[in-house]
Amino acid sequence: MQKTTDNIFVLVLIATAGTVLMVVSFILIYIRNQNKLLQQRQMLQQAELIHQKELLQVVIESQEEERKRIGRDLHDDVGAAISSLRLIIDMFKPSVVDDAHLKFIRSSKDIIDKMMNDVRHISHNLSPTALTYYGLAFAIEEQCTIINQTGKLMIDFVNDAKDVLENLSLPVSTALYRVLEELLNNTIKHARAGKAGLKFKADDNLLVIDYSDNGVGAETKLVSNGIGMHNIESRLTVINASYHITTSPGNGFRIQINYPLT
Repeated sequence: MQKTTDNIFVLVLIATAGTVLMVVSFILIYIRNQNKLLQQRQMLQQAELIHQKELLQVVIESQEEERKRIGRDLHDDVGAAISSLRLIIDMFKPSVVDDAHLKFIRSSKDIIDKMMNDVRHISHNLSPTALTYYGLAFAIEEQCTIINQTGKLMIDFVNDAKDVLENLSLPVSTALYRVLEELLNNTIKHARAGKAGLKFKADDNLLVIDYSDNGVGAETKLVSNGIGMHNIESRLTVINASYHITTSPGNGFRIQINYPLT
């Protein structure tokens, strides 16, 4: 009887151990499958992000090419036509020269000269030759000088990363130039600021760009949801750069951009 009881106990123990082992096995299999599903989901998300980034890069490159084409057409075709018109006016010699004719010729020349300057300015903005031939620092400094001369905004430009900026690739330089151009335009149009600061520095394999103004500021959410910031974010995403905004009503605007150099 004792032997039978012992056998039953052993069988129950074996059955319990088998059941526990089976349950543990099922749990381990479930966990492994869940981990596989999670990894697959993460891989799909990563692939989607890479695909979106590649599409964004293609769109931005297409925009830059279109800007260059329009800039060349403005400079070559429209600029040449305006120059020809000025030459024709210079050649115009009325039989009777009086004050009215002289005033007409002078006014026409002034208007044509303004049109030529406007076309040249628009052409350079669409396709900044200074950026292509002299680099980001020169192009930004030139832009700041032009804005300072207008008296609308005084920009303090500091470049403590000259060597880094000289070695940037043209796509990266173009992206950063467009970002800073957007920031300057936003300050001029919306911030009602009198001063702005722009500083480049190199820090631990990072190119750090610090831009600020003393304008009216705004709620961070409102700034982040603007079209201008979406354009800035798109260009920074393509070059793997990050940014941080600090702003509030009445306290100006500041953005720090970090571009990894590795």
